[in-house]
Formats: sequence, C-alpha cells, structure tokens
Amino acid sequence: MDALELFNAKYRKKKITNLVVSIVTALSGYAALAYVHTHWLGGGRQFRYLTVDGTVLTTFLTTIAIVVNIIEFKKYTELTKTFVYLIRLSSAVTEGIIFIVVMVSQLPFFEDHMTIFTFENMLMHVLIPILTIASFIYNDSPIGKFRFKWIFAGNAYAFIYAIVVVTLIATGRISQDLIPYFFLDIRSTGVVFVLTVAVIIFCIGTGLCYLFVELNRKVYWRALSIKK
Repeated sequence: MDALELFNAKYRKKKITNLVVSIVTALSGYAALAYVHTHWLGGGRQFRYLTVDGTVLTTFLTTIAIVVNIIEFKKYTELTKTFVYLIRLSSAVTEGIIFIVVMVSQLPFFEDHMTIFTFENMLMHVLIPILTIASFIYNDSPIGKFRFKWIFAGNAYAFIYAIVVVTLIATGRISQDLIPYFFLDIRSTGVVFVLTVAVIIFCIGTGLCYLFVELNRKVYWRALSIKK
C-alpha cells in the first residue's frame, strides 16, 4: 500500500469511527431523554435543567451530523463541511460546560451535589460529554485555525439557556423551589452576581472553544500523517 492509499485508508477509518461514535452518542441521548420523560415527574419541568436541555441539543445536532455524514459517504463528497464542523463544535463546548459544572458541583464545599450516579445522569453528565468531546477532537475534519467568530457558535447554547431561565425567574414564571441553579436566582443574588457568573461561564466556553479547535487541528492531522 503506497502513501496515498494509506492516507485514504486512515481518512476513511476516521470518518467511519466518527460516524459510529456519533450514533452511540445520539442513541445515548435518546435513551437518557426517554428515561427522563418516563421516570421524572414534573410535566416538562425537567427541561429547566442545563444538562437536560444540553442533551436535547447535542442529540439533535449529532443526529443532523450523522445524516449528513451518511449522505457524504454515499456521494463520496463533503457537502456542508463548515456547517457540520460548527454544530459539532457547539455540541462539544456545550457538553464541556455541562461536564465542568457537574464536576465542580461535586466539590466538598457545596452543600447540594448534583446526582450523577444514576442511569440517565451518567449518560447526560459523563458518557455523552466525553464521547462528544473526544469524537470532535480526534475525528472531525478541521476547517482551519481558530476564528474568533466561532466563539458565538460555541457559546450559543449557554447564552440562550441563561437568558431564557433568568427571564423566567425574574418574571416569577419559575417559583423559588423550582430554580435549577442558585447562581441563576437573580431575585435573591442580584443582577451583578448573575452577570459575573455569566461572564465566567462565557470565558470558560470561549476557552473550551479555542482548546477544542486547536486540539482537533493538531491531533487530527497528526493521526493521519504517514511515517516514512
């Protein structure tokens, strides 16, 4: 096998691996959401949680990526490389934020720890974030060096989620006992505190966006390199 054939074989292997991991990720998302819908009480109130909404987003975007990748395989061409890359980046950053928030919540100085040792929470808090991030870094085809405008794709979910939930809290649509996270309780903690947390999360999302793009660019091509 010559160098070009070896490169093509590695490239195809990466594409297939990405497709398989994406399918596992999507199925995990559907399984977790089905469990939440069936076993969690609340008539839709479970969607106040960052993790549940993030899982909905990741599952939806991953499903789109799977469909596009299958079409590309059949037509032997890349149809929407930039679009797929950015929705995959958005999913990776979203899951990165979820993973960090959940891990921080396990620190001993927090009185209320988020429960992760259940079927649905292990899927949403651990497995799906790890699969999404690892798959993006190792298997998604890079489209160039980091660009500042990609920050908006990476932070879109966290920004929209925060705006919606804080607005519902501020207008009294969410009662005190249903507020998902104390740092979003604008009525108790105040505008300055909520904005400070928002800036911190935005900075984390921006850092993850840059980190994932650069790791993806370096790791992906290194794995495809042909040693003489």
